[in-house]
Amino acid sequence: MLASILTAVLSCTLFLAPPTAPTEPPTVAPVIAPSLFVTEKPADAKPVAASKKSAKKGDTVVIEAKVGGRSDPFVKNRAMFMVADRSLKSCDQIPGDTCAKPWDYCCEPSESKKANMMTVQIVGADGKPIKVGAQGAGHLEPLALVVIEGTVAEVDDKGTFIVNATKIFVEPAAKK
Repeated sequence: MLASILTAVLSCTLFLAPPTAPTEPPTVAPVIAPSLFVTEKPADAKPVAASKKSAKKGDTVVIEAKVGGRSDPFVKNRAMFMVADRSLKSCDQIPGDTCAKPWDYCCEPSESKKANMMTVQIVGADGKPIKVGAQGAGHLEPLALVVIEGTVAEVDDKGTFIVNATKIFVEPAAKK
């Protein structure tokens, strides 16, 4: 009899208990994999301008550059950034120039910028840029000297040149 009473009480308790909400997996914030940043400089790097002249979509390239190209070279909430050919002089390399954002190359003519700048993106498994800013990742900052290894994602005669990075080497900052 006691067993019957306990069964009845448990049945009522389970029946009256509020339903539990289905649990959704926790959302994971997107991140740039630390393994993307390498400590050994990829070999046979070419300047941006030379790469833009010869590379085709799908080619693997190794490019040496400097982070910059506009007042904010990093795209907000996307793993994308601009780089410039190292042959271009950023404003901090021009004696007497007091530009507040020397990485914007404001003194360079637009045709020079077109020929010597490109976009780097870090993509996820879906082939789209990861939804997180790249600034600060692996010591990426404006004017950082970098060597990018990756695949050409887009190139055209209007100056567009986008590389999906598979390795990024950030040269250690010079000691002052």
